Formats: sequence, structure tokens, C-alpha cells
Amino acid sequence: MSEKSIQNAILRAYATRPDMRLWRQNTGAARFKGQVVHFGVPGQADITGILHDGRRIEIEVKSETGRQSPEQQRYQCMIERFGGIYILARSVEDVAAALRAKGYEV
Repeated sequence: MSEKSIQNAILRAYATRPDMRLWRQNTGAARFKGQVVHFGVPGQADITGILHDGRRIEIEVKSETGRQSPEQQRYQCMIERFGGIYILARSVEDVAAALRAKGYEV
């Protein structure tokens, strides 16, 4: 399953639940009126959001063989250091398991 397919499945399952909000977070660069515009934070997760208790949630989506980059690992450390939840997910089930492990009802 591709990362895009996994992202879409996670968003369908969780994006608008009453106890959380999730959205896609893009990074990269685009050309705008002849200028290159960079957007996003290096290493940021693919999906971000907020849980009902105010905690930030970040979900980095990888295919079965995908690996985190050093920037993504640093971003994960920062989110966790400030009390957020960071999930490395290869499936919707990974998100459910991680949320249950943190005490959230799935």
C-alpha cells in the first residue's frame, strides 16, 4: 500500500471524529510568480492535529519499507519533548494501537 493510500485511510478514519481533528500537512517548494516559495517545517509529519484534551498529535506515514529521515526523527523528538503525541504509522491499525497505548478510546 502506498503512503498516500495509507494517509487517506487514516484521514477517513480519524479526521473528523468528535474527539479529535486531523489534517494533511504538506512540505516542499513551489514556484510562484517566478519565485521559489518553501513551505512547511523540515521533518514535519504528514498528518497533524489536535486531540480533545488539547494535546497535539503528529502522524508520520510510511510504507512497509519506508524509513524516517534524520529530520523526521528530530521533529519526533521535539513533539514528544513538548508533550505531543507522535505516531509512526504504516496502517490505520498502527494509529489505533498507538492511541490506545496512550489511553485514548479508539
